[in-house]
Amino acid sequence: MITNNIFEILNNQVFFASAVLLILGFLFSRAANKARLPRVTGYIIAGIIIGPSLLSVLKEHSLNQLDFMSQFALGIIALIIGAGLSLNLIKRLGFRLLTITLFESIGAFILVSVLLKLFGMPLPAVLPLAAIAAATAPAATVAVIREYRSSGPFTETTLAVVALDDAIAITLFGLIMTLDVRHFASIGGAAVSSIYSSFIEIVACFFVGCVLALIAHILIKLTREVSDVIIVVLGIVFLSITIASVVEISPLLTNMFLGMIIINISAQNNEIIGNLEKMTPPLYCFFFVLAGAHLDFKVFASVGAVLVMWGVVFVLARLAGKISGSYIGGALSRSPDNIRRYLGLALAPQAGVAIGLSLLISRASGYFEFRSVILNITLMAVAINEIVGPLLTKYALFKAGEAESAE
Repeated sequence: MITNNIFEILNNQVFFASAVLLILGFLFSRAANKARLPRVTGYIIAGIIIGPSLLSVLKEHSLNQLDFMSQFALGIIALIIGAGLSLNLIKRLGFRLLTITLFESIGAFILVSVLLKLFGMPLPAVLPLAAIAAATAPAATVAVIREYRSSGPFTETTLAVVALDDAIAITLFGLIMTLDVRHFASIGGAAVSSIYSSFIEIVACFFVGCVLALIAHILIKLTREVSDVIIVVLGIVFLSITIASVVEISPLLTNMFLGMIIINISAQNNEIIGNLEKMTPPLYCFFFVLAGAHLDFKVFASVGAVLVMWGVVFVLARLAGKISGSYIGGALSRSPDNIRRYLGLALAPQAGVAIGLSLLISRASGYFEFRSVILNITLMAVAINEIVGPLLTKYALFKAGEAESAE
């Protein structure tokens, strides 16, 4: 009875739920450190335990109440990723960045397409999943990089690739959604229209990011106080998320562009990003515990053996595509050996963008018949990649020789 009352309070008091979420995240991150695992893994496991998959301490409506924090955390993370794309870095990476990003994205798309089709999946389910396979979860990758204080050419390339491949995934998915898989002769005009729509969305994200970055820069010039500067940037991030949601463009890409423009307007803005990064530990904790709580492992029991098989094939084919594509792109761009060998492993995490794309399959789409298959496999893949992905990212950073042991 007492336990039930506590659970009832927990699920009706946002601050109590937040307190439990942060404290459990801290405890499980310490346990993860003892086991030589990334903190992110500990956060996700904490979320799984208190979420619907196991103890159901946090009910669905509680998770929904806290989702605004996930959006805010992802906005800050995206801004920091974008801020890593200084013009100097882009000039230095240039051909390498573009080549590796294209090959690792297309590599995942091709391998997932071929292997899922060979394992008997219908083509209308294969193609959207192949596009989704191109996406990476930037938050997990960045969190592991920050935890192990990784720096160097490998880390720079990883952050830059992570910032760009979601744009490629969105474009691929938009193109796939226009295809009539039963009458391929009719795809010409629709394909062009889809590419145009995806291009317009990316341009819109860039435009909003530019305008907000200019506003932030003007406001920042009014003060020299670090605390005031952080207030301005946080307010702009909230505004960016709001505008992106209202006009139905990607908040992730919008905040990436926001960070990229801010950092390139003035060299003094490097200090701003440095101060923002000091705020990220609690945001990472909040974001990943919530992410873990959203993972519903009951999917594995309900979808059946065939879907589980397809899910495993999807995960393995995507990882193989990322690894092989990164290696080929690295070889063509004459990248250092450690980038060729290990970059694909650092791109294993997958989460929000993948799920978001799978939810875009509407009743008007010719793929709607297979929507449940696509969504369930995406959820399964996210569950696996968000746990295994940070471990592979950690392994890649240490093998590349750019990470330090956590204290």
